[in-house]
Amino acid sequence: MDELIAVLSKTADGAYAVNRDQQIVFWNAAAERMLGYLADDVIGRPCHEIFHGEPRPGCLQCQPDCPVVRAASHRDAVPTYNLLSRTQDGRTILLNVSVIVPLDSERPYTAIHLFRDATHQLQYETYVDQILCAAARLPHPQTTLPQDRLHTLAVYAPLSPREKEVLNLLVQGRATQKIAQTLGISYATVRNHLQKILNKLGVHSQREAVMLAIKHHLV
Repeated sequence: MDELIAVLSKTADGAYAVNRDQQIVFWNAAAERMLGYLADDVIGRPCHEIFHGEPRPGCLQCQPDCPVVRAASHRDAVPTYNLLSRTQDGRTILLNVSVIVPLDSERPYTAIHLFRDATHQLQYETYVDQILCAAARLPHPQTTLPQDRLHTLAVYAPLSPREKEVLNLLVQGRATQKIAQTLGISYATVRNHLQKILNKLGVHSQREAVMLAIKHHLV
């Protein structure tokens, strides 16, 4: 076995190697523990079938024509990236992935991927969303808005039925991931709806949107 592969077989990071056809040719014990797939489950299968890669801002999506493997096949350096994936039992997991590109083109693998669990980042974002939504429902002192601001409130663009559903759940204190689960849509779609809501209401944060919705009975 290649010395590097032998070392990676015992690393604490999950590690797997793929060939030019994106088939997994190596899978270490840490990858088994982290994702729940045994080596026998994944060896010979395309990596995108295992990792999938769900839509999320700032994350790579797995696909048959993988840009990572394509870059590695040309011996180009690949920056570290995030990947929103799922374990074998369906649990959402955010992976931070680094790629090692071997210099020897004769080796049976094109790229080695090292990955670690970064799900705490998702949890942090969820907590922040919950705090912002809870803060938005607290009573605030009455303030006098400038005339131009009052005019803006009166002429904001109407929300679509789906955007009203998203805003209503936001007012209820639901985090982005919970809104996605409740409506049966993807995290990325919810984020897109939220951005459109902010634009239409002329506000800059979800907290402002919630305050505006409560004050003007938008939902």
